[in-house]
Amino acid sequence: MKLKLAVAFGILFLLTVSCDTQKTRSMNIYWIDVEGGTATLIVTPSGQSVLMDAGWPTEEERDAKRIVAAMENAGITEIDYFLVSHFHDDHIGGLPALAKRVPIGQFYDYGNGIEQNNESIQKGLDDYIATAKENRHITVAGDKLPLTGIDFTFVASHGGVLNQGLANPESNTRCDNATFPSEFNLENSQSLGYILSLGEFQFLNLGDLTENIQHKLACPTNLLGIVDLYQVPHHGDDLAPQLNIAIAPTVAVINNGAHKGGGPEGFEVISAIPSIKEIWQLHRGLTTDDAHSASAQKTANLTEENDAGHWIKATVSADGSSYTIENGRNGHSEQYLTK
Repeated sequence: MKLKLAVAFGILFLLTVSCDTQKTRSMNIYWIDVEGGTATLIVTPSGQSVLMDAGWPTEEERDAKRIVAAMENAGITEIDYFLVSHFHDDHIGGLPALAKRVPIGQFYDYGNGIEQNNESIQKGLDDYIATAKENRHITVAGDKLPLTGIDFTFVASHGGVLNQGLANPESNTRCDNATFPSEFNLENSQSLGYILSLGEFQFLNLGDLTENIQHKLACPTNLLGIVDLYQVPHHGDDLAPQLNIAIAPTVAVINNGAHKGGGPEGFEVISAIPSIKEIWQLHRGLTTDDAHSASAQKTANLTEENDAGHWIKATVSADGSSYTIENGRNGHSEQYLTK
């Protein structure tokens, strides 16, 4: 009897420790270096995983390998939800190679690509449909991912945006004189975009969303409210100040490559946001000067393409009250409080 009780108490203790660990587990966000493409991995406190985009198609399957390395660092072996922002090669091309390496559960996209006369886009779409099979979901703005303890809302899809604001939308005074390119039907304008909330913490990722759709999110009222952490759209280029200032991020991450994105005009837009405390950058833009680049300390990769592929990682506390950004190249990290 005493032995049985001891075993029972031991099992109860292990279960309690396991539950406590789950309760205090942080959320991780990885910006994976896919050399100017995009791959952003989220691992929630409950262990669920969300990956938006998978980088380029390459013969050596470079980007799939880098995503798997980030997964190993995060302690996961499969992707629960794969989101494709749009069907350009630098966002969808690495998916077939990744799907050979790890199980992927559900797939979310905006619908069939609109540049179907473009051979590479059609191939990306065809490969995606063949990979997703019956697990494909076409989403619209306002849809949610079913994550435990996380509110995950799609705010843009297929050129459309939310019908109503996430909080109390306020009139945006920056809309009156705002200028932006006219409406156009290209893949970037169709991008999925989402906002993720854990407690008071909010992270915004708009894929390659173009200025005209950014304008829809911002004008005449800001539909998104304010955010803490912001993945700058379109690799740091083509930004609408009326949105970028209105959402008032504390930290921005520019997901660019050595020769793609991270241009001076976009950097000036982000730098001019009154609330911005820090800008982190996945790559040093090798044609951009120091005044329009994040500091070397906050830049993950400083050299040419096909370098070591260092990531930037955010660790968000379990209650969402604070978060830390870390440079995978040098280990430099800084902590920020949630608004």
